Amino acid sequence: MVGLSSIFLSPSVSIELFLEFFLLIILSYTFIQSIIILRSYKKESIAEIQSFVEKKSYLVSILVSVSLLVKVVLLLFFVYALDELASIVPGAMCVTGVLNTNEYGEVLLVLKLVLLLFASLWLLLHKADLHSNKGIHFKKKMIFFLLLYIGIFLEFILSITFFSSIDTQLPVSCCSVKYIELTSSLPFNLSIQTLVSLFYALYILLIVSAYKKKKIILFLSTLIFVYISYYVIVYYFGGFIYGDSSHHCPYCMLKQEYSYVGYFIYISLFISVFYSFGFVIFDAMKYAYKPIILWYSFFVLVLTSKLFF
Repeated sequence: MVGLSSIFLSPSVSIELFLEFFLLIILSYTFIQSIIILRSYKKESIAEIQSFVEKKSYLVSILVSVSLLVKVVLLLFFVYALDELASIVPGAMCVTGVLNTNEYGEVLLVLKLVLLLFASLWLLLHKADLHSNKGIHFKKKMIFFLLLYIGIFLEFILSITFFSSIDTQLPVSCCSVKYIELTSSLPFNLSIQTLVSLFYALYILLIVSAYKKKKIILFLSTLIFVYISYYVIVYYFGGFIYGDSSHHCPYCMLKQEYSYVGYFIYISLFISVFYSFGFVIFDAMKYAYKPIILWYSFFVLVLTSKLFF
């Protein structure tokens, strides 16, 4: 019980949960209003009641936009909060150890990343709806938010479960479990050299498919590239970043002693995926192939530079 209470006494965790709860209240209000608006909204109606509904929908859109933008910042703060908890949890050296305290940690992090991607796509859809001046994306945007809210609600429940399940009396495995031989750690029993070659080949395929506007190829290659990138970052480039080929941790590179290079790596990859999905889904992003090429190139360049510097 002492271990559990100390988690909630951590300032970073308290702030994290308070902000998440505050945003959930705002989004719960907009969730209810969105249902009311969707039931009342008729695009071609010009009645006075319709004007009122449209004004309310504008307010809802502002609340959702601001809340989702704050969620972006909160993801970074979540990582910071986990890193702070590493000093409380026995055996934890970084984020890895805290996430390994229970079975909810990795699931929560993945859910946060997926929701952040979907939230970013919602903001993109909202921008396209505003620029259309015809409300052609309005219902799609509102339904998208309803689904997004369900995910955010589940995320908050999972956050409470994760933090409340951390036991500061029980030692955990951390980076020590990352100091292992590759053996069966790599997917499909491929060698690390094969994965690195595949990494660069997929990068070229992404650039070409984006430039040629081959959306299906871009979408599929993006999914595979993200999957391969994780293993290449952890089991290949990570060794050059840490100066130790046996150090296989995806989170230590976020620390100050490694010049926070992990933020450049993960954020550039996230933005690349965001533009790729936006390009595939939204016609309004037909010129997004330029930032796709730019951000994927930046991501690959940052990683490749670690081979020499």
